Amino acid sequence: MLKEQREEQILQLLEQHGSVEVSQLCNLFGVTKMTIRRDLDKLENEGKISRTHGGAVLNNTDILLEKPLYVRLNTNTEHKERIARRAAAMISDGQKIFLSSGTTVFTLARQLDNSRRLLIVTDGLNTALELSKRTNISIIIIGGELRSNTLATTGSFAEGMIREFKFETAYIGVTSIGTDGSLHHGSLVEIGLYKVLAEISKKLVIMADSDKLGKDDFVCVGKLKSGDTLITDSDADPDIVKLYRDMGVEIILA
Repeated sequence: MLKEQREEQILQLLEQHGSVEVSQLCNLFGVTKMTIRRDLDKLENEGKISRTHGGAVLNNTDILLEKPLYVRLNTNTEHKERIARRAAAMISDGQKIFLSSGTTVFTLARQLDNSRRLLIVTDGLNTALELSKRTNISIIIIGGELRSNTLATTGSFAEGMIREFKFETAYIGVTSIGTDGSLHHGSLVEIGLYKVLAEISKKLVIMADSDKLGKDDFVCVGKLKSGDTLITDSDADPDIVKLYRDMGVEIILA
């Protein structure tokens, strides 16, 4: 049996039963545990399953659940790097800003060196840990319930805490941006925090690669407004870019 056929059958078993064990798969396919572990590792890296002790479970049992952070970090990495470099160039010494959770904004955090004195508020645990290496950057992490698949803090406590701030600029990632400028996020539990953020921030800098543009999603958290900035990659559809420019949004192509 080919490796691809075996992986497909593993996914079918997970669809039927919800979980599988390595020993069960070894007996079924007549292969070693090492072979099955490699199959499961590959499927996990593709975001299709999650490994458990001695087996695996299907990832997409909840259609509202975002892909794990480490999976999204390895998607469109070149575009994210280019977008992050342009965003980093906008940040000046002495600023007080918000960085949202999410992989594109986390890539921005990696771009920030210790040459600027900054105060950064974030709901992303991985972002806070990355920035903690810079002695000139002060970090405030929003409290709340930690989501294991995104490492973001959420809930009413997070929303209440973020209302205590007023941001000159908030750098955020989104799942998609509709043709009407609607900003979408993949998580129902984070909708409240993002809505508050749109209210209290003088300006939003939206960081989104081109394949997220001109698309609607399930959860709308706000809308592009005149004075906001969208940083995307140079593969963006010119017609979509024009739509956003006509709304008064500054477009930066990375």
